[in-house]
Amino acid sequence: MDASADTETAAAARLMLLVSEMASARDRGRAMQLCVEAARHVAGAEHCRLYAFDGTNTHLLPVAALPPAKVSEAPIPLYPGGAPDMADPRTWCAFSGSIAVVPDAQHAGTWDCSRIQARDLLECGRTHGLLACPLRGNDETTVGVLEVSGLHDAAGRELGAEAMRGRATLLHAFSYQAAVILANRALLARNEELRARLDRLNRDLREENERLRRERLSAAAAPGGLITGSAHMDAVLDLIGKVADSAVPVLIQGETGTGKEVVARLVHATSNRRAAPFVAQNCAALPAELLESELFGHRRGAFTGAHADKPGLFELADGGTLFLDEIGDMPIGLQAKLLRVLQDGEVRAVGATKPRKLDVRIVAATNAELHGAIAEGRFREDLYYRLSVFPLLLPPLREREGDVSLLAASFAADFAQRHGKDVRGIAPEAERCLTLHRWPGNVRELRNVMERAVILCPDGGEILPDHLPPALAAPRAAAAPPPAGQADADAGELRQRMARTEVQQIQRALRETGGNVTHAARALGLSRRTLHEKLARHGLDRHGLERAAPERPGIEGPGGERLGGAARGPAHPARPAPGSG
Repeated sequence: MDASADTETAAAARLMLLVSEMASARDRGRAMQLCVEAARHVAGAEHCRLYAFDGTNTHLLPVAALPPAKVSEAPIPLYPGGAPDMADPRTWCAFSGSIAVVPDAQHAGTWDCSRIQARDLLECGRTHGLLACPLRGNDETTVGVLEVSGLHDAAGRELGAEAMRGRATLLHAFSYQAAVILANRALLARNEELRARLDRLNRDLREENERLRRERLSAAAAPGGLITGSAHMDAVLDLIGKVADSAVPVLIQGETGTGKEVVARLVHATSNRRAAPFVAQNCAALPAELLESELFGHRRGAFTGAHADKPGLFELADGGTLFLDEIGDMPIGLQAKLLRVLQDGEVRAVGATKPRKLDVRIVAATNAELHGAIAEGRFREDLYYRLSVFPLLLPPLREREGDVSLLAASFAADFAQRHGKDVRGIAPEAERCLTLHRWPGNVRELRNVMERAVILCPDGGEILPDHLPPALAAPRAAAAPPPAGQADADAGELRQRMARTEVQQIQRALRETGGNVTHAARALGLSRRTLHEKLARHGLDRHGLERAAPERPGIEGPGGERLGGAARGPAHPARPAPGSG
């Protein structure tokens, strides 16, 4: 008696374990395999098969079997000849929702067990003691069919019809739990499928948005003359695409002539404000009183000569973008009013009693070193941090590899059309002169040089070195090969100059971003890790200053001097004079 109780306890524990594993299985296939194992255990059967409906609900598909099927079983049609099959015990079970009891499939009476008999023939077996049980959950919907066969008692004897009905009751109780679990697994699998599909759609949408953004960026760049093929400018274009649709202020920094207004127009043209006005004002072009009236407007009678109300540029740019060039030259008194606009979005005209709420995106630009102006009390520190939410550092033309030739060809074509000249292009020796020049005036200087060259070039001819300014034509004299022994020295000097230039660019980027390594790296077109490596190599800290360690990494020149060390010169190059560009 005790042994029998122990056996029943062990069997119950085994069943609970199988059901628990089935409920926790994340994979639907694993859950179905555990289902047939548990059903076989409950019914005391030799074989168990699980059938599920196909996608059209017209067939039962074999999805799991224990022991594994020896031969592949064909789907069972639910509507052979167009009518429900109520003769096969498994299809009858699917339609009726009741359990079919078949003591012997070879002598099945009214049941049509021809498919089961054909399976036995292929597997060299004999199906007896068969139960077909529907899997029905809470909503009474059949989600599948269990087939167990080879039912036997504890002594291994085949069961009669009455004993089989007792097992059918147990199997029916189990089938309810199994149906709920498998239905949940099916829902989970469907959800995962839908989530994967949604992820794919979102990925495709992001890629399409990125493609359209780049197309919009390219289309907007062409009319503005922003022609580039350099990695530095590609990084700037990428940043423009990311910030364009936000409302945050943008601070564009770069040497004179680098195209800061072109970039400002591009920020506007690629933003969701592009249908609204783009208004530009050079802060160095007007005295303080006139600049205040120009920006904020005035009311009639506000001062002598104010005979009528005049809207300011902020009002004219409502809904769009206001570009403030040479922001470093804005009078300190006006800076406080600009700060109020950035903080509150309100503008008060000269002579007005109430402020007006406006929606204006501020893009500012400077070629000055604003940290120096802050230290000298000429620029408000709080305004700097309001403006520099998103800094854009424009590289000088000499650092835009390949862009001199691209821009020169574009300018030559534009000016030839404007002046009615037939210019056949730029001769190779003239192009070499252009690429060797340092371009202190950057794109603006190149533009002026090319207009002069087009005017001097005869119709039907090419632009030659003689059509360039003398300072640019001079490099032809350097075309002769270097004397013996000079090549190594020249290479060493070139490495020094490159390292020195790199240090200066890193220092400038760090100064203009307030020591923010991430923003500086983005402005330089580098990864954050690469910038850290360059700082370590040149012996600089996160602010671009020299590290205190006496032996720090650097590039040593032929004379023993360390580039990036104290012999390099002051850590902060002289600030350009106000109004220099």
